[in-house]
Amino acid sequence: MKKTELEHFKALTDVFLNSITRKNYTLVSTISRFLYDAYKKERDKAGHKPVVYPNSYYELIYKTIEELAQLNNRKFASIEKKTVGGIWLLGELQGSKISDNTYTWLWRNLILAIQYEKDNMILDHWETSHQYISYSLGFIQPDYDYSSGKLEVKNNEQVNNRKQEREKFLEFHYALGGLLMYKNRYSCIKQIFEYTTSHPPKYELLPDSMSDIFHFYNEFRDPYEMKYPWISSQYPFPDLRGMNSDYVIKKWISSYFAVLFLRQYTIAPYLITMKPLDFPALPKTQSEIKNWIDGLDFFKKLVSEHLNNKELISSMNLDFITPEWSESNHKKHPLDFIDSLKEKLLNEYQQNAITIPISKEKIAQFENSTKEIIEKRINSFNKVSRKADISGETDKWYVNGQRMLQSKDAFSENPEVHHIDFDSFIASVLSRNISDGIASTFFYKKSETYLLKQEDIFKAIDKLNINNEYLIVSFGINIEHYINYLKIPNLSLQNYKDIEIHSYNGSRLVDSSLFLLKKTDLPFISTKAIEKVQIDKYSLYKISDSINLYTSILDLNETSEEIFNENKDGKEEDEIRKSVLMSIIISTEIKWKKNVNVINLIEYSKYRQKGLPNNLNEIAKEE
Repeated sequence: MKKTELEHFKALTDVFLNSITRKNYTLVSTISRFLYDAYKKERDKAGHKPVVYPNSYYELIYKTIEELAQLNNRKFASIEKKTVGGIWLLGELQGSKISDNTYTWLWRNLILAIQYEKDNMILDHWETSHQYISYSLGFIQPDYDYSSGKLEVKNNEQVNNRKQEREKFLEFHYALGGLLMYKNRYSCIKQIFEYTTSHPPKYELLPDSMSDIFHFYNEFRDPYEMKYPWISSQYPFPDLRGMNSDYVIKKWISSYFAVLFLRQYTIAPYLITMKPLDFPALPKTQSEIKNWIDGLDFFKKLVSEHLNNKELISSMNLDFITPEWSESNHKKHPLDFIDSLKEKLLNEYQQNAITIPISKEKIAQFENSTKEIIEKRINSFNKVSRKADISGETDKWYVNGQRMLQSKDAFSENPEVHHIDFDSFIASVLSRNISDGIASTFFYKKSETYLLKQEDIFKAIDKLNINNEYLIVSFGINIEHYINYLKIPNLSLQNYKDIEIHSYNGSRLVDSSLFLLKKTDLPFISTKAIEKVQIDKYSLYKISDSINLYTSILDLNETSEEIFNENKDGKEEDEIRKSVLMSIIISTEIKWKKNVNVINLIEYSKYRQKGLPNNLNEIAKEE
């Protein structure tokens, strides 16, 4: 968006909000139609990419919700549907993709509605979301092809992308259910449970089967925090802070899944395929089965608490679920259901073989994927690494390799289940660690830091008066935004004027930052040799000609006692024996001169930083 357009939009925002306050329904309606078109224009521009609106667009909706919540005027119901209801952000039957930014603001909007105790606003959102997942996120059927003699899915990428989009959307609404449980909004949950637009009823945002419930429950519970390491940053709950907030949020989302479990008892099947109280399909891998087993005691505790919570079961019409009702209707009582499921899992776990043979082809696939991912990551930083080593006093940092236990089934000839990214997952983790590690050294070596508004960042570079002896290293900065929206002159993805730009993803420590330094002050990035003792111990094999990169896959049922004991870590012996130890060994050294001048320009955001940004007058010209 052009700067002048953005200024006009902000001015219109003030008029719009003022009209709501003054209850000028005619003007509100007129401006609303213009705003609807403005949001649609942004979605049209995004095409098939996730839609990222300008911040002022998100802020307008947030401020509007706050005004409407305080007015409590149903004459503005249509505006509520467009704002907190999500119509402006999600669109209507358009199929636009939702960006992380939009998910963040949708969540903030819902928190605001919940804090003002506006159940009608939550229901407006639920109605729009029900329509969105039905029409914009409908399943894509696989297009099978057998022309090559092998059954293939021609549109596999589209099928998987749509599946991921649906899961993300459902995940968001399961987290919303957890938020409503946290706030004891039982009547609101009952209303969303009852919302449907079809007969027979179809509840698009609610699970159909026990398989869906236990699948998502175990992903959210996730004791190893592999999928949701910082859930409080994705789905923050009001009044929760500190290290314990992630656990508390997961607990309340798990509590919502326990309610969804009880809801299955209310479903009256109208098709022969509907079996709401059938046991879920059991996971196949040992690690998944163990995870389910470990999570069932907590799940049973939650279900038991709900059954004893008279307010909850009465509000949601679940008070009919008693041992007597279960017996007379030939249903397993919820607590008995969980006990029986645990018994099934334990039996499955014990029946799985310990001695699954490891496939040489799978090991080769792991090595090839690792080589490609790690070499690509190391090579991507060649442009910000000196060509020759640094002599004299230096500062050094290291990023070392990665080890992980994996179900042996993933490396078998005929796995019981497809293991997504089994050959590349650990390499991808290590790749991110290398990127984050290198980025952090720029942070540690910075000598000057300026916090600047977006429109001031390249003005600051001009004021520093640096030349092409310098270069700019970007971490987490969207250069295209500065080119396309702020229209910075003489800026491209590779250069600003005649100064090189090299861009990388941000990390937890380093994000939304530019680093300016002389080319002669760049670090020297290399991989060090691995000791022979370590190579021999873990049967490591060098897989790269260009860097010191080693891998191995060890069957922990056949390995040395020393390695076996190293990986116990409180696990059951059978579990270890049914696993392999995946190792990617590398020692990445990032070496800097002791004294270098590294200027750090940080992109200011009032949502990330406290305090005020620097003024351009504070920028000192480089000597």
